[in-house]
Amino acid sequence: MIIFVDGIDGSGKTTLIGHLAAALNRSGAEAVVSSPLWRYLPTIAAAEQFASWVGSTTGLDVAEALITAMIDRLDDLRDLSVAQDHVHLVDRGPKTVYASARAHAYERRTAIEPLRERLATSVRALTDVHPCVAIELGDGVEALRTALPRLTSSQTVTPGYLGYLQALATEMHTFGDWPGLPTQRLDISMSTESNCAAILESLRLPSPRNGRADVGAGVSANRRDWRT
Repeated sequence: MIIFVDGIDGSGKTTLIGHLAAALNRSGAEAVVSSPLWRYLPTIAAAEQFASWVGSTTGLDVAEALITAMIDRLDDLRDLSVAQDHVHLVDRGPKTVYASARAHAYERRTAIEPLRERLATSVRALTDVHPCVAIELGDGVEALRTALPRLTSSQTVTPGYLGYLQALATEMHTFGDWPGLPTQRLDISMSTESNCAAILESLRLPSPRNGRADVGAGVSANRRDWRT
């Protein structure tokens, strides 16, 4: 199974992935955290370089690079031999990356539309061979109210970054769920532990309380039930 964790900056994606990985590994279902998206950006050699790269690159070029990187990432995931008891956790799914691209492109959003179909093709190719689900932390604009205080407490939020965050939140809300990916939306004001437990229960994944389970068994049968 492949689980994408979506959400705006500061929504708790990395923290949730860490809790999910630990809970799954304690239960015997091996969790693998996939490589971060920046590793698929050829001009970046470390995560710390991302901000300076964005600052020195046009918004449209950033947007195109992000979508292309996500396509390459999806293609790598498709080629994986995912065992039945393995769960791959992916920080930022197609929805987050595409919304981020649109936020970076600003008034040139229409220029990246051709890449959307390429991204959609890669999503379809992945879901054809592996069970997948998206977990979204919050709902765009509403999530920003909780995420922004977290960000400002740990880093400097410049006016430019704030504008990007607002645009990203709007795009996440406007576009809804990504086609072809069943989505479970969580409340980011809830504790990470509560949200982690909710995911394990809804996807019928092993939890520390009930031991091993049939990983991915509910993917096709309950696909429609995960939209909230």
